[in-house]
Amino acid sequence: MNLPNFFLADLPREAVLSPEMVRDACQTLKRNRERYLVSRPTQSMIRTLCEVGENWLQPHYNLRQLVLKEGPALTGFAEATLAAGLDDFFSQFTPENFQALLLQELGHSQRFETFQASPEEQKRDRASMARGPELLVHFAGGALPNPPFMSIILGLLSRAAQFVKCASGQSFLPRMFAHSLYAAEPKLGACLEIAEWPGGSEPIEHELFAEADCVTATGDDETLAAIRTGCRRKSDSSATATRSVSATSRTKCSAG
Repeated sequence: MNLPNFFLADLPREAVLSPEMVRDACQTLKRNRERYLVSRPTQSMIRTLCEVGENWLQPHYNLRQLVLKEGPALTGFAEATLAAGLDDFFSQFTPENFQALLLQELGHSQRFETFQASPEEQKRDRASMARGPELLVHFAGGALPNPPFMSIILGLLSRAAQFVKCASGQSFLPRMFAHSLYAAEPKLGACLEIAEWPGGSEPIEHELFAEADCVTATGDDETLAAIRTGCRRKSDSSATATRSVSATSRTKCSAG
């Protein structure tokens, strides 16, 4: 099965990414976000995500079949392991679960759209709304698909354009998920980019940090230290302050 080249990770392995390609991709993502994502209602987003989840649960879904056929060689996971993982993950794509996620994270499922008040806030005559970053960059580490999948989902719900940088040789599963989003709703897929290149490619990553409003990363201490350095360089060259939050295997830098 030959997939269209919707994403940078779809390019042939011999293709060489340039800083200009990454910069242009980021700017395109921002334009597409403004056109297709910012005003998208939460319930519409949830319906699309549930449709994507239902597709992945179907045995004859073309992308599922492709993952089970080519995934073992590309990921190191057995076919049975991949099938069980897909079933377990995508069976959770229900309206109730997404509503519960938004309620847990934000206190109200409509807070991305307008000012809302939780019961406690109503008692204090308060209301608030949430706003996601313009461009959210994920540095995905390792072969496990769930973390980048979940990062992409949260980014979509927050109305952020997203650039997912995968570790070398690890873009297959995130790329398949991105293609499933594009197939279900091309306008959503146009707000997402998937790419991979060797870590430490400073000219390319410099452009990525320059365009990013928020960066999340998963990796070892050396990887996270390098990403923190990239975030600080952006802060040093910008009037906007940069805030950093780090954990054992995750770091986050956001401008604004």
